[in-house]
Amino acid sequence: MAWQLHYTSAEYGPGGRAGFQFVAESAGVPAGVSGAVAVHLAYRPPPEAPLAPDAAQISALPVALAYGPAGDMRVLTRCVYLGRDYSGRYGNFLGHAVVAAADELMGLRPVEFWRAALWTDAPATPGTVLPELTELTPGDHLDPDSLGEWLASGGEPGYARLAALLQIVGVALSRGHGRLVLVAADTGRAEEIVRWIGVISYSLPWPVAGRLTFLTYSADPATAQYVIVGTTPDVWIPSDTDATVVHLASPTPPALTPGRFAHTVTDCWRRMDMAGIDAIGELTVPDENPGGFSPDTAAALLAFCRGDPSVTAAEQGEIARTLPHGLPGWAWRELAGTCGRMGFELATAARAAAPDEVAEDFAARCAVLALRDPALPPPEPPRGETRQALAAEAAGVLASAPDAASLADVLRAAHAIAVPVPPGDVERAAHRAVQAGGDLAALLERTPPVLRESVVAGLLTGLEAASPRARRRMLTDQMCDHLEHRDLACAPRTGAAVLRALTLRGRVSRVDATTGLLRLLTAEASGDGYPLNDTAPPAVPEDVREAVESVLEEVWEEAPELEECSALLGRLGPGVSSSPCLCDLPARVYLACGMADPGVVRLAETVHARVPGYPAADARAVLLAAAVPDAPDPAAVASVLRNLDALTSEAHEDLIREALTVAAASLTTRAPRFRADVVVALPPALRTPLARAWLDGKLPRDEQVALAETAVRLHHAGVTVPSLDSWARSRLTAWSLHSSVESRLRRDEALTPSLREMSRGRRSPPWKREAP
Repeated sequence: MAWQLHYTSAEYGPGGRAGFQFVAESAGVPAGVSGAVAVHLAYRPPPEAPLAPDAAQISALPVALAYGPAGDMRVLTRCVYLGRDYSGRYGNFLGHAVVAAADELMGLRPVEFWRAALWTDAPATPGTVLPELTELTPGDHLDPDSLGEWLASGGEPGYARLAALLQIVGVALSRGHGRLVLVAADTGRAEEIVRWIGVISYSLPWPVAGRLTFLTYSADPATAQYVIVGTTPDVWIPSDTDATVVHLASPTPPALTPGRFAHTVTDCWRRMDMAGIDAIGELTVPDENPGGFSPDTAAALLAFCRGDPSVTAAEQGEIARTLPHGLPGWAWRELAGTCGRMGFELATAARAAAPDEVAEDFAARCAVLALRDPALPPPEPPRGETRQALAAEAAGVLASAPDAASLADVLRAAHAIAVPVPPGDVERAAHRAVQAGGDLAALLERTPPVLRESVVAGLLTGLEAASPRARRRMLTDQMCDHLEHRDLACAPRTGAAVLRALTLRGRVSRVDATTGLLRLLTAEASGDGYPLNDTAPPAVPEDVREAVESVLEEVWEEAPELEECSALLGRLGPGVSSSPCLCDLPARVYLACGMADPGVVRLAETVHARVPGYPAADARAVLLAAAVPDAPDPAAVASVLRNLDALTSEAHEDLIREALTVAAASLTTRAPRFRADVVVALPPALRTPLARAWLDGKLPRDEQVALAETAVRLHHAGVTVPSLDSWARSRLTAWSLHSSVESRLRRDEALTPSLREMSRGRRSPPWKREAP
């Protein structure tokens, strides 16, 4: 129920006085209402209006429709100019007021009462009891459709103006102070201003529109305390007025930048999306939405749901902070449809607050974002069917991981949210990570255990495909430690590089490294024995064999110890012959340790029995040299030396030379007769090397005497070894050596002529020399 009041200048009012006063009102108007309504009742024509207007001019003057509070009530007033009063003076007007409780206007915009049928242009007779209004019926002039058509007729400038006006009004309503003054020509009785107030009112949620006080026309806008005040261009407005003045005939000032609410609502008007405006209103009305979004946040939510790309991360964050208060069902459904554009903060908040029917949509988005940006905190794993649906997303993220660090992040994120990743995809991603470079050891350390095998498989294929230089660079100490106990037969190039690094660091013995390297050249391996053939299987690429051989040479650069070689032989057996480097190892031991060493002889016996090819020939040379001391007679020794010489084309050259030296040294313990018989039994080609072996180095006196006697015996036998014969002749000229040999040959007088012949030119002892 609403009450009416008429206010005008009358000669006799209900109180018996003359002048401006309430001349008629409804019965039962609450006490004090009249005083509260009076402040809304004032009218002065525009300054340029005629001082004595006729009826037509009066009808063209602006109508002043106002809306505002009247205590606990709401008041609508309509003031129209009447011209002369009862005394004939100009300045009279009718103020028609309607007072109603706030709930009487629920769902209505007060500006809708422009041109409502309840208004009158003539005051009632003083003392008249005006009827109470049981129903407030707005006019039909300011409906949204007609306002939308009017806005569209103004094109983009009109929409730009609306956005600016909404921003001004929104700030004023939110702050509780500030006003908007609209300046328009007085034609149409303030119709343009009313339309703008109408558009603004429909743009606001109706509870907010209920707080939008306005006055469609005032001759003194500087003192009119309404949020929106209309006026005409001829009215003076002080420059320091507490209001934003907008001249509707001029372009909107560019400084009036619209905010999110103003921008979104204007866009709704542009598309005549009144449902969108209503949706913003619903989101801001506490009765409809307990959370009560702010207008800007509600507008941002709607714009986001409508696909507006201008919604910022900060606005998404504000939406996220408001979501715990809840949303209407339709809003949850629309928001779920935008998951693909959500940031992590908004998706996480939505998942936590959403009803069950849409919560998994947000859970999936959280998972996707965590996969794409592993720096985000991992969300709780989504449900099983959602996780399965995310497998394709995980595969795509894996495929785009640019390097090892990024791949580790993706794998950790996928594991944390329990999204399945196919092993094949993981392997391919790890392979690409090798190509991109990076810390592969860190990748393995950060990879969840359940995915580590797939990562290793991919890394190995990537390392195999890399250049040797790049492979060695990426196989850091830490990476080699990770691969130390793995079977690298599937990646022989990488395996060789790993074993090289581990061996040079002392992590793996040379024997273990060698067996591991040879494993890379075999088709299969089992236990401690390796089924090695004389050569590597034909299927092994040549570059792999070269890589393995190169590492073997580097590993065995330092001469092997006797024990190492024995252990290697026990481990590999015939497999030693599969590598040129390994084939040379026994010979290097023989030369380093000396063939007289019993351990060396035992090693040679094993090599000779188990290893084919030239290692067996080298071993035979050692065994032949070792057999000389035990030979029963000169013929047997000669036979051994001939066999040794026969190995020259097969065995190591230095080894043959050393074996002959060892054999010659062992003969120095035999009598000169035995030695001479050995030389006689040898072919001429072997006599000289044997003699040279005897003559090398500094000879002790006993050996000199024995060699000289051997030479005499050879001369007597008619066998000449030039080097030995020459050496003996030069030494036998000395009286002392000659005397010793002569003494040794005293029992064999048949040799005396040979001694005499070889010692010709010998000087006499000092006591037999004649004095000069």
